[in-house]
Amino acid sequence: MEEVALLEGGAQLEYTKLVFSSSNYMASMSGLPEFEITVWDYVEGTKLCSTYVGPTTSNSMSFNPANWRQICVTTESSVTVWNIEQSDQTFLAKSAQTILPLEDGMGVIEEEKDDDRLPTRASTRMTKVTIDLPKAAIAGLVGELAQRFEELIDERPRVLPVSHCWAPTGDIYCGCRGGQILKIDSEQCIAKVLYTPGPRAPSPASREDSTTSLKLGKKVSIASDMDISAAISDLSINTLPEGSVNCLSLHKYGLFAAGQDGSVRKLDVKGDSVKVVDSCPVGVSITSLAFATTYNKLAVGSSRGSLHIYDLDKPGSAKEVFDIHNGNFVATAGLCGNEHCVSIRQDGEVQVWSIDSSKLVSDIPVGLEATSLACSPLFHIAVVGTVTGHVYVVDFNDFKNPKIVQRTHLHTGPVNHIVFDRSGYIMLTGSDDGYVFVLDGRASRSFEVLGHTKIEGDIQAISCFSAENSRKVKVAVTSNSMENKRMGATKLIVFDFTEAVLKDPKGSYASLKTDFRDSAINKLTWSLAVPSYGVGITANNVVYTLAQHTKNIHKIAVPEELPKVPPGEISFLTHNEDYAGHDLPGGRVLMSPHQKWLASYAPDGKLHVRTVGSLDRRVEVSVHDYRAGGIQNMSFSGDGQHLFTTGYDGVMSCYKWRFTASGSSKGKSAVEAARALRATNIQAQQNEDSVVRGMVEWAPPTHGSRPVTGQKEDVEILEKEQAMANDQIYTTPTPVPGQDATWLEARELQAVKEEDKEYAEVKKTLRTDIRDMRRTIQTMMQENETLPDLEKLGRHEFDLDIDAQHRLQADAEAEVLRIRDEIEFEDLAKQYLQELIKKECWDDMVVKGRSILAFKSNMEVSNYPMRARSEDELEQLRYVTQQREIENIELNGRRELTEVSQKPAPYLQYLEDTPNAQGAEDELNETDDVENEGKELPSTAGSLGAKYGGGNPLFYSQFELHTREQKAFQIVLLQDAIYRIKQAFNKEFDEIFKRKEQEVGKIQDRNKRIRKILDDLDLVESMSDPVMSDLEKPERLLTVQDSEVKVEKYMTPAQRKVYEKEQKLEEERLAKEKGDNARERALDMMMGGVLEIKKEDELKKDIAVPAFINQKDQDDWTEDEQKAAKDYEKKVKDLQEEREKFRKQLEMELKKLQTLIQDTEENFDDGLKQVFVKKTKTEMVISQEELKIVRLQYSMLIEEELDTQEKELNRVLDHKRQLKTLSTQTVLESKKHVDAFREQYDILVAEDKVMDKVFKREFHDATALQIDQLYKLFRRRPRGGRGVLKGADTPIYDSKSGNPFSDRPSSARQNAMANSALEAALAELDKEVNMPEGIEIPMWERMCHYRRQKIESEHLVKQKALVLADMNAFLQRRQEEDEDLKQDIEDINSSVNRLKGDKMRFTCNLEVQLVMKQGQVEVDPGSYIHDFRESILIHRSVVEDLNGRIRQLGEGKISSMTESKDFRKGIIQLEWEHKKNLMQIEDLQNKMRDINMMKVTREIQSFLNEEDHEAKKAQEISILEQTLGEQRKHHEKNVDEHKKIMRDLKRVIRQKEEQNRALDTELGDLNVTVNERTHINDVNAEKEGDGGREKRYHEIVQRRKLVDLAKAQAQEVAVLRAEVERLRMRTFPALVQVEH
Repeated sequence: MEEVALLEGGAQLEYTKLVFSSSNYMASMSGLPEFEITVWDYVEGTKLCSTYVGPTTSNSMSFNPANWRQICVTTESSVTVWNIEQSDQTFLAKSAQTILPLEDGMGVIEEEKDDDRLPTRASTRMTKVTIDLPKAAIAGLVGELAQRFEELIDERPRVLPVSHCWAPTGDIYCGCRGGQILKIDSEQCIAKVLYTPGPRAPSPASREDSTTSLKLGKKVSIASDMDISAAISDLSINTLPEGSVNCLSLHKYGLFAAGQDGSVRKLDVKGDSVKVVDSCPVGVSITSLAFATTYNKLAVGSSRGSLHIYDLDKPGSAKEVFDIHNGNFVATAGLCGNEHCVSIRQDGEVQVWSIDSSKLVSDIPVGLEATSLACSPLFHIAVVGTVTGHVYVVDFNDFKNPKIVQRTHLHTGPVNHIVFDRSGYIMLTGSDDGYVFVLDGRASRSFEVLGHTKIEGDIQAISCFSAENSRKVKVAVTSNSMENKRMGATKLIVFDFTEAVLKDPKGSYASLKTDFRDSAINKLTWSLAVPSYGVGITANNVVYTLAQHTKNIHKIAVPEELPKVPPGEISFLTHNEDYAGHDLPGGRVLMSPHQKWLASYAPDGKLHVRTVGSLDRRVEVSVHDYRAGGIQNMSFSGDGQHLFTTGYDGVMSCYKWRFTASGSSKGKSAVEAARALRATNIQAQQNEDSVVRGMVEWAPPTHGSRPVTGQKEDVEILEKEQAMANDQIYTTPTPVPGQDATWLEARELQAVKEEDKEYAEVKKTLRTDIRDMRRTIQTMMQENETLPDLEKLGRHEFDLDIDAQHRLQADAEAEVLRIRDEIEFEDLAKQYLQELIKKECWDDMVVKGRSILAFKSNMEVSNYPMRARSEDELEQLRYVTQQREIENIELNGRRELTEVSQKPAPYLQYLEDTPNAQGAEDELNETDDVENEGKELPSTAGSLGAKYGGGNPLFYSQFELHTREQKAFQIVLLQDAIYRIKQAFNKEFDEIFKRKEQEVGKIQDRNKRIRKILDDLDLVESMSDPVMSDLEKPERLLTVQDSEVKVEKYMTPAQRKVYEKEQKLEEERLAKEKGDNARERALDMMMGGVLEIKKEDELKKDIAVPAFINQKDQDDWTEDEQKAAKDYEKKVKDLQEEREKFRKQLEMELKKLQTLIQDTEENFDDGLKQVFVKKTKTEMVISQEELKIVRLQYSMLIEEELDTQEKELNRVLDHKRQLKTLSTQTVLESKKHVDAFREQYDILVAEDKVMDKVFKREFHDATALQIDQLYKLFRRRPRGGRGVLKGADTPIYDSKSGNPFSDRPSSARQNAMANSALEAALAELDKEVNMPEGIEIPMWERMCHYRRQKIESEHLVKQKALVLADMNAFLQRRQEEDEDLKQDIEDINSSVNRLKGDKMRFTCNLEVQLVMKQGQVEVDPGSYIHDFRESILIHRSVVEDLNGRIRQLGEGKISSMTESKDFRKGIIQLEWEHKKNLMQIEDLQNKMRDINMMKVTREIQSFLNEEDHEAKKAQEISILEQTLGEQRKHHEKNVDEHKKIMRDLKRVIRQKEEQNRALDTELGDLNVTVNERTHINDVNAEKEGDGGREKRYHEIVQRRKLVDLAKAQAQEVAVLRAEVERLRMRTFPALVQVEH
């Protein structure tokens, strides 16, 4: 390979796209900061043009294979076609964007036209002024947002282009993310939807997310990707599901599409229909398609890095060529021996690389997503951690054929950390499940799990340290125990494994689960004062971390034991020293194998290496791109001479030290340490390698028949129920670990088994005792059921598990507390919401909202709740009031100075001028209730606010509101008026409310008396006491009465104790009151228990019946007894009369009270009805004022929108003017270039013609015949250029191939093929066989060379003509663009002027609110409302006065018409006679004029002079007959002479014809002689002079003068003739009219 050209200046930072045309051109797209498309001629190394495309991410870009001047760029939201225009050496890129159709839309989406005049903003139908504003101006947007406003508000989902390809016709097929296929016309940029997909296609299973594609040593394949996707592809073989057109490529026989469903489909596109012809499943998500040059094979690229070949001759299958596994690198590590390194990709591909050659040696997949990697420093193995918690051990003794020898499931989460100690005997793993496992790192011990320890939080990093010649391993682990895992580690756990623990770990276990005791491993947990990343531990318990906040390296000295702190407090571990770190937070620290170097890496992409002895000095390397995430993993080689890194940018790097003179000693120390360690472990390494080589390659377990868990559980439940029913002992079977259980789960189950074996007898005895106890309890429960209810025990009394009982009680209490807390929180939230609502709707109200209800109806009247006006509102009101007062004072002062009285209102002026209008004024005053003549009428004020307390002399007239400040002031005054109107109504409302309270109190008193009367009369009638409802007393809603609570109140024990104490005190008080009360006893004894004696009480008492009446018969009564009986009867009679009289009084009082109550209620309801009417009118007035405020606010909004639109138009106008300036400069430059090029072209054309003219001069040494022959050959040109082109050897453009552009090769290829064909044809013409006889070879070669020059000149002229045509077209397009810009500027100027006119019209033509009575509108209503646009407003009195005046004038007109009718009869008769006389006069005058103007000719004179006119006439006739005879003779003579002349002419013609035949015979001979003499004369023309030239010139000049003289004389003769005719006419006799 060699460098063709160096292209510079296309991008400052990055290129995002590079595409090549089928000729010599290339296009590039740059990213930040330019975002430009640049077109290059990469052969010449020149930059043609560049243009800005905006900060968008392109997903595809390509040249039109048939026209390199077209480039298609697609993004997720647009499809843009860039056309490259050329003017000689000037190139310009012009874009044309396609409007994308909707997702569910079908058909063509035509280009939308921008409309500057969008929907009308008219306030009402009554106004004539309409303001047309675009939506962007209404939204208040200016600039780019205004231009993109329509696009921004368009929320309809549109298709998302992801791929495209060109068609030979120039159309573009575009595939969309949703599966749609579009056809785009590149000339008109119109998109048509050819296909809409079905349901979304499922992604095929691949190595990235499947465990079934495991390959072992490239021999075993558990499941093929092709098999996995076969079922998927069968479902959609004849359809195009969503996501299946992410890649497109065009073939002559169809359109090939592929995508995420993993299938390649061949589509037949005919017209607007798409049909799936063939489908081939590949099995992986496809990302690219490309045809071979012969178009018989299709290369298919996948997302995982595999390449497949689809052979069109063998459809239905695709062959995999290679698989590079392009998954991101996860980690890398150096193998033992320092010659190879191992990397692991995210998809689980383990790869071995040669450090020296940087080549891939071999690879092997583990089949799962990988998360970590570590290599043993002892022997040739690598350990891989996966996302599922498995740990794989890979043998690399044979680098070219690695194998997996063991798999262990250790963790439930991903294995994020794998660490070997320095010697390789110990391996530690960590995951986010919180466990750190310790394994034996030797194969001879089968990588046995030695134990584990629990770590609090999420494990962040693991580091271990072991001194030389020591088996003790010190381990440091950092974890994050907080919710925010990105903060870094907050805990540091340090523990160690002594040699004794490693030899006999069982003695250090806390249980059979192999978990180490904290004391056995000296486990200490510290809280870090600063959250940190990574950890590295060295000698003397020194730990290094990266701080989260400062990003510095912290050096921490860890104490040997924890400090003693009070309970509940936390001791934090602080750092001793800190050193400069990285630029971004995050990363890790790592110790070198010999424990003397400290390496750190972070997301900033930099790697720092420093020695432990001098941490302030570092070596810094920028390894990976920080924008991608920086460094992901880093490791040292065994000897420390190489550093391996992997980054989030998908790059793996290997760095080798280049030591300076001072650093070479440090490098040698690392090498010596590695050699010493290797010498120590050489025997162990050989043994372990031999053991690993002998291990059997691990194979995944076969999936046999699995036990059905549900059936097993059902069987266990059935057996347990049967055993309990039979009162037998049931032993729960020991659980069996699952098929893929973790090591810890299996170990726990194994511990359970061992425990069962150890305590089997004890468990059996306990089960027997439990069975006997169960029997006894069941017997007791049966006996308890037969006992009486009083003696029965509760069910819970038989619960022997007191702990469980207490636990259940505690759980219940905890649940109660939880629910109580939740309820308290809910109540607190509701109380807070209540307080907010109360504050907003009650406390902040100066006037509380309430209503008044009628007594006898459903009428309800509410007041206006009002808040106190804020200080800002009051200050604004004061300011506006002050300003208006100043304005009024200034206006009055100006009127006084100018001595001009205030102009009265038009209506008042009309009243002054019209005396009869007084009645109309009274009517209007009655309507509007306006007494002051100087105030504005309510009809023109727009509301009746002044009548309801809202008047203000500071109001502007509606006809004066022109400025924005006036409108703002008017709004403030109107708001104040509304406030005062509400205050006025509330005042009246308060009065009626107080009245109702009084009336309710009176009615309640009367009802109390009525009840007393009814009780006295022993009558039962239903009564209802009027009370104030909650609407009238809303403050009662804020207080909850005890009677409203329907549930029992919950009280805490303390509250209940206080309540019981109060109840007890109350009972004691009542008991004391019921005791011996001297006051009540004295009242009962003295006055019967009452203080006042009432009449009704006395009447209720009966007269005491004398005792003798009941004891004796009437006959036995004595006189005294009879007298007493009579007195008794009289008293009884009087009592009855009194009772009857009192009853009648009570009945009359009852009726009176009921009547009073009814009258009171009716009177109050009537008053409330008036208040209701007042409230309705107040609402109307408030609505009128609010309507005025809304109109003013709307007008201010319109003004703001107009200002916004004006700003936008001015901005666009400035932008267009700038473009116009640039366009004008471009046109001038283009015109200059075209003129210069046209001069060059004219020179070339002239030179080409000169070559043809001087041909004979070039061959002056040849004879005339030879020159003729050579000239004929010189003019001969090769023919059949197209045939030569078709027959050329062009395999790429072979018509039989599948290339759709075979019939339309590129311009460069056409030119090359045409040049080669022309060269071949010229070579054929230059052969000597075509040389005429008699021509010498030098002369022939000279002619061939001259012909070649002529052909090249003609070819150059044609090329220049094409270039000139392109330049003219380019200039024409620029001129059209310039004219378009000019027209745009004119349109914008007109829009600005129109907008200014609208603004002025809107400001001056005010919209006024009027108040009119019903019946005063005499405009015909429309369909719904009146249309006042063509109406005027006048006063009613004006109409009435006009009608009266019209009637008066009508009567006068009728009388005048009657008088004039008779008078006009005489006038008409006189007029007729007068007209008759005038016509007679006119007739006589005409006759006289005809006589006077008659001409007297010679004939008339002769007629008048001759007495015998008939004789004179006969004489003239005879003379005419004689003259006619003579003329006939003369004519016959002339005819004879002409016949004779014709005979002579015919004879002459025959003679001439014979002479012509003779001359034709001689012409052939003369032509040769003439040609020879012409050639001779041409040669000698320059030498000879022309002697007769001067003579001929003088003759021509003389003739010209004579012709001019003849013309002048002819003009003079014509003038003289006209003068003669004029003089002759003057002598003609005429009679002149003589006027008397």
